[in-house]
Amino acid sequence: MLGIRNPQTAKELEGIWERVGDEFEGCLVKVFHEDDEWIGQLIVSTPAMLDAGWEIGDKKWRQIEGDPHEGWHLLDLRKQYDTQNRKLISTDYAHYWISLFGTRKLRLHQSKVPLFPEQNWKKVGDLIVP
Repeated sequence: MLGIRNPQTAKELEGIWERVGDEFEGCLVKVFHEDDEWIGQLIVSTPAMLDAGWEIGDKKWRQIEGDPHEGWHLLDLRKQYDTQNRKLISTDYAHYWISLFGTRKLRLHQSKVPLFPEQNWKKVGDLIVP
């Protein structure tokens, strides 16, 4: 897996990430530190996400943590939404492992070994901290 690696610190994940390659392509998540936790907050949605009950401001990623030797992981928000009645049925968080491909591509996968990424993201911006 040439080029795939664990992040060295959570600071590498800080910034704006765009989802690519699936039905939610184009949404943006801002990764930052808040209340003693690294989170990824939805800042731009897509029509497909809005139709599935997602809202700007949702904490899509929670508890981003780990270390360079054991691997990095997070909890990814999932929603079950009744599109016909426009009603949220349930939410929960699923555990995902994080891998970086280079410095600006992120992959989320459900096993520690990153053979089959479930989500692909590219870094499109850095946070400007005053």
